[in-house]
Amino acid sequence: MRKRGLGLRTILFLVVIVAQATWYVIIFAQLVASPRTIREVDYVAIYPAGYLARYEGLSSVYDMNLQKRVQDAAIAPLKLPNFYPYNHPPFLVPILLLVTTSDYIASFYRWLVVLLIFHLFSLTFLASLFRRLGWPRNEVWLLAIAGLLFYPIFGAYLKGQDSAFVLFGVSLWTYGVLTDKDKIAALGLGLAAMRPQVALVLALPFLFKRQKVWWWFIGWGAILLLYFTLLIGVNGLKDFIQTLFLSAAGMGIDVNAMPTLMGALVRTFPGISGKVLNITGYSGYVLAILFLCIVWLKSREITAKQVGLAVLVSIVFSPHLHVHDLSLLLIPVLCAMVALVDQKILSRRNAIFLLLGVSVIFTINGVFWFYSIIYLTILLLGLLLWVPGWWKARQEAEPG
Repeated sequence: MRKRGLGLRTILFLVVIVAQATWYVIIFAQLVASPRTIREVDYVAIYPAGYLARYEGLSSVYDMNLQKRVQDAAIAPLKLPNFYPYNHPPFLVPILLLVTTSDYIASFYRWLVVLLIFHLFSLTFLASLFRRLGWPRNEVWLLAIAGLLFYPIFGAYLKGQDSAFVLFGVSLWTYGVLTDKDKIAALGLGLAAMRPQVALVLALPFLFKRQKVWWWFIGWGAILLLYFTLLIGVNGLKDFIQTLFLSAAGMGIDVNAMPTLMGALVRTFPGISGKVLNITGYSGYVLAILFLCIVWLKSREITAKQVGLAVLVSIVFSPHLHVHDLSLLLIPVLCAMVALVDQKILSRRNAIFLLLGVSVIFTINGVFWFYSIIYLTILLLGLLLWVPGWWKARQEAEPG
């Protein structure tokens, strides 16, 4: 019976993995066969940064007039409804300089290789974390394979977005937090500042527990700021800040497409004013940070469930976060696996199916697309992280 169970488990795992991999190959083949589609994905906002770094100089990367000129030339004769500036911090500008040429399509494919490398870095640290937590080597390999095919990350590949780098930073933070390596955790936060709104949510609670993480984060932040200044110059930094203000002005950029609180508000109330939206959205952001600070303060130690919750909160309440950054859901899914195993609700052998299940849900949702599925999945993960432990503690506290 045991051998049969192992066989059924292996078959189910292989069926899901092969089905997903096959679907990804089909979608990617369609992308390759349609160069026009590649000229319409999010990479059109990233390409000008690499092009300007190579041909105009690093200090020109955030010149929005030059960005628009390069973007228009790259997608011609197509025209986008809006101008999408490169508004990400200059972490990856040197790499973009190396992989970007005047050939837009070839640059896109070289960029995908860079994203894959960062994805593999993330999986390497996460696999090492699970080994440190005592998970068997074969289960860790299955986890890595499932993590490699996690659909939200594949969706980011299709758009040419740099979410894999953000995931690398948050993975490094997770590894550092759960292995008590504060310097590494803080470095991960510094790299996660590719999305400052996410890094801030993950960093501020450490003012109340394990303060060394916070101070190392400040230290790494100072080093990175110096690096950015040396890289693109003071004028380049001024242009970057101006780009951030432009992106946040009014209603922001494509807020209606965000899987966040602000996105839900715009979709529910299409006539909402930019002022009301920003007041509501940023108030929710501040309250979310305060909530996590309280959770940190009241927790005896920071474990997988606190880490997973923090990432979920950073996704939902971020003032600016798009679907491709749902790649970060890999972290709370893995944390939920750890929490459920620790509570003896799932075995390590079967926990992998939580990761596969979430990936399949998002694969299907990628075809039909319902924002409600995203929010329900996030809610479910939050419940899986916290309810079992809360229920067990309550049961133990009851007399006799």
